[in-house]
Amino acid sequence: MLPIRQLASLLLTLMLAVAAGFILYVGLTRSPLFAGVSILFYRGLILCGLSAALVMAAMALRRWRFDPATIVAAGALSLSFNICFLIVLPVTLDRSISVFMLAQIEQHQDEALDERRITEIFVRKYVGDMRQMDRRIAEQTASGNIVTVDGHVRLTDQGHRFLALSRTLARLFGTDPRFVGLAPTAPPEAPAASPH
Repeated sequence: MLPIRQLASLLLTLMLAVAAGFILYVGLTRSPLFAGVSILFYRGLILCGLSAALVMAAMALRRWRFDPATIVAAGALSLSFNICFLIVLPVTLDRSISVFMLAQIEQHQDEALDERRITEIFVRKYVGDMRQMDRRIAEQTASGNIVTVDGHVRLTDQGHRFLALSRTLARLFGTDPRFVGLAPTAPPEAPAASPH
């Protein structure tokens, strides 16, 4: 078991590595590096990996004298933190219908909005003006999940495998089954009323 001082030093080192990795990741995101990767998630993954590698390379310099286990742990923590951040915030903001809806409510706050009007705005702006289905078709084509043959969009073998995995995860974690092409789950039946 590590002495308290040594454990505290290790924790501080790992925390600083995560902070440095995050600063690097944000800096790389603002740079033109890999700007040709049009899908935010894929570019983000590349930059997360690069920032973790840079943290590990910096720690491997002779003057720092970190042992290999600490360097690997720091790189793994940096990568994990940055990927979590990427998925929870930037990727969500980039494609969230809920965030789009909130922005539209804010922009139309002088108007008496109801669910029907919000739906109209969604269809006209999100689906129509912003061409989000075109964007997703392009992304899924680039990802290899679909192909267009004679003007018809078809799933690839990879797309079928991805959907099978998605259905497994939907069942495991209880997400809305309709998004992965499964029948909606029936709500639990109410208990029968007591005759007394």
